[in-house]
Amino acid sequence: MKKVLFIGLMALATMSSAQISYNYGWEPTGEGSWTSSGDSGWYSRSETTPCTGVGSMVANNFYNESSYLVSPALTGTNGGDVNVSFAYKVTEFSSNSTGASLADFGVIKLAWATSAAGPWTTSYTIDDTSHVVSASCTTKSATISGVPASGNLFIRFEALSGLDTSDNYVYFDDINITQGAAPSCISPGSVAVSNMTIATANISWAAPTVVPANGYDLYYSTNATPPTATTPPTYTSISGTSKGLSGLSTSTQYYVWVRSNCTTTDKSIWTPVYTFTTPCVSTNLPYTLDFESVTTPALPGCTSNFNAGTGNDWTTTLPGDYGFPTNALTYVYNSDNPANTWFFTQGVNLTAGVQYNISYNYGNNGGTTYVEKLKVAYGNDPIVSAMINSIADHPNIVNGTSSTVSALNSSVNFTPSVTGVYYFGFNAYSDTDRNRLYVDDISITQSSLATTETSLTKNNLKISPNPFSDVLNISDISNVKSISVMDVSGRVVKTFNKPETTLHLGGLNSGMYLVVLNMKDGSKQTIKAIKK
Repeated sequence: MKKVLFIGLMALATMSSAQISYNYGWEPTGEGSWTSSGDSGWYSRSETTPCTGVGSMVANNFYNESSYLVSPALTGTNGGDVNVSFAYKVTEFSSNSTGASLADFGVIKLAWATSAAGPWTTSYTIDDTSHVVSASCTTKSATISGVPASGNLFIRFEALSGLDTSDNYVYFDDINITQGAAPSCISPGSVAVSNMTIATANISWAAPTVVPANGYDLYYSTNATPPTATTPPTYTSISGTSKGLSGLSTSTQYYVWVRSNCTTTDKSIWTPVYTFTTPCVSTNLPYTLDFESVTTPALPGCTSNFNAGTGNDWTTTLPGDYGFPTNALTYVYNSDNPANTWFFTQGVNLTAGVQYNISYNYGNNGGTTYVEKLKVAYGNDPIVSAMINSIADHPNIVNGTSSTVSALNSSVNFTPSVTGVYYFGFNAYSDTDRNRLYVDDISITQSSLATTETSLTKNNLKISPNPFSDVLNISDISNVKSISVMDVSGRVVKTFNKPETTLHLGGLNSGMYLVVLNMKDGSKQTIKAIKK
């Protein structure tokens, strides 16, 4: 049975010519300048539940195997003690041969050397003899003594799997390495974001064991360059463990650091970077998504993936992969767990009572041997609980083979009951160990207008063409005083105080508009028009 250890860390390093001062955290992901070796080695992986951030490193060992992860050379040693702190938590528990619940993560050792090849001196060990568990992030620290006055220092983590057959998951995060006396001002941990909008976000963090007398400092930027000890904070002396940010830009990645402010002269080091991206603004119809502009396996901008289970995530795949002729959204099988992951589109503006159409291509590449399953729904937020409006369910996708996919097309009409912004979710819920599921060419448009919506019976007014490209013609304006053009949210986007029979609307975005004719007798006439 496998023994799995997760190391979730985020990249931030600050060096000094006099002393070692170093943070690390694999953010977003990747080994960076660390190296791995051992029975199974390490590989990078993105996780949803590390102590902070989303980056992680994984040791994938069979029982009684060891894997090693070695830091880059840390320069600036001047002798004396070196302090190493890190956070860890256990997120899954197992049972031993007697059925007792425990967290059997084998042995984790922290060692040091003056050469990447060793010899190594062990300084700290967490072993499995007492089966001590921590469901939330817990900070541990160790002191390395006997460091030479000059030369390099290397830090090594060893993950040694236990001898029984139980499995578990242990996350490590927020490595801080400093030289000299143990810091009196301890960094906060577990930075997180909540209540995020296109312009605001709430940043929170966990208080350290010794709460700083002057609160906390926070620094954020759209630049990934970390702050130094002398960088002016964006906010200083924050009371409590959260801070609201405002005036943010839509669809923008932000980088956040927090530190403890103990006194005017004593500050902790900054936490490893925490990143978040503000949502996109909603868009008007028509909305199309063909995945051609992405660099695979990334998802398109303004879309998102949420894994509600323990299988894999949605990604994108290259043209021709397993027979699909262009870039496509794909779910790749997981050998151990069923799929339950959602892909969410950008928010789309829809109007109550108006009929719309969504179409998309889908398929599998395993025929009847590897059946795939797909659901489609929509709601007011890009979260699973909001997907309450079902559009389609495809529980038996068997149209492909291992080398060819014959794309099926689904086209469904739907009508929202409330005007607002809607997100469309594609849920892969295939069984364990299937093959590949594909989705491509998503299109959301308004259904064709009815005859009663393309002409006005009162005053015998007509508009044409509808849909239009740049110019909209009105048959008779003799009784029209003024004309207003509104988008689906009710915002006036164009006004004609001296109307003519030809309205030039080339500057408008594609989508549906309401053309309001203000008559000379005080009445109003409203007609829907679609700009291509």
